[in-house]
Amino acid sequence: MKNALLLVLLVVVVVLGFLCYKNKSTSKEQAMQHQRRDHSGKSVKTVDCPMRAGQDKKTCIIPISYLRGMLNGWDEDYAIEVHHKDTIKWIGDNGESIEVPDAMPGVLCSDHTRRENPPNGDLSLISQISGRGNIVTAQVTANTNNEKYCYKNTIQVTTNGKTTPIDPHEFLEP
Repeated sequence: MKNALLLVLLVVVVVLGFLCYKNKSTSKEQAMQHQRRDHSGKSVKTVDCPMRAGQDKKTCIIPISYLRGMLNGWDEDYAIEVHHKDTIKWIGDNGESIEVPDAMPGVLCSDHTRRENPPNGDLSLISQISGRGNIVTAQVTANTNNEKYCYKNTIQVTTNGKTTPIDPHEFLEP
């Protein structure tokens, strides 16, 4: 009887361990890292979109927990790669409420604070922002002049009544 109880407990521990492993957030080690070149030939550190879904994998899903992990534990600042006509979905995966500004303007890839709009490009990488609450979507523009530029906006994330700005940036890879 004692051996059967130990066996059952062991099985429960293994199952719980497996479920915790499967459900853990995307971490730096799981994100595919790249060295890309921006429009001026300078090196840019990028990561793939954390999750892709939909037809032709054209929906980039970015959980808020992923962005917080980037801010709180990564040793480098990476841009998330997006592509023309992608749909970006920011998801409050821990009950957060999200507000995304109407624009994602171009910024200098090396410092992310200085504006740098592409010549003949769009003033914003995204358009058609919709939704409020825990899912917000936007469409990446189709303008090829935007390629190899970095873009940034500050997302307002509210959890339990406290609002925190998070400022991820994207890199438009052709």
